[in-house]
Amino acid sequence: MPTSIRRMHLTGAFFANAASETNGMLEVSGGCWSSTTVPPGSTGFLTQLVILADVGDDSVGQEYVVCVDANGPTGSRWTAALSTPFVVTEFLVFMITPQIMLPIEPAGGRHVYNVRIQGQHYQIDLPLQVYVGSG
Repeated sequence: MPTSIRRMHLTGAFFANAASETNGMLEVSGGCWSSTTVPPGSTGFLTQLVILADVGDDSVGQEYVVCVDANGPTGSRWTAALSTPFVVTEFLVFMITPQIMLPIEPAGGRHVYNVRIQGQHYQIDLPLQVYVGSG
């Protein structure tokens, strides 16, 4: 009887102030942003990215590269603004990046960040309204 092989695919993603894993459980502080405020002149913002995944039977032991592409409101594009390789060591349902800096247009506005696995077509879009605070 033939079996179908399930490969890892993304099921969700969100920005967080802080995220960690304790005893296999996800711990999040300040998660699921829809907006952020940055100081004037900023070209990026700090965050942790939590990525939810469905790990398939043949994924354990495989290396994948998670990529985040960024799109600004006036057409700026940063393809692979973040590219992080990782090896799946166990069946997991989430991954957490270390604190990262993602690019923004200095005037703020609605940005969209696309989270994907390199070589796969499916992506998760994370819209983020960026406000520029006064001094």
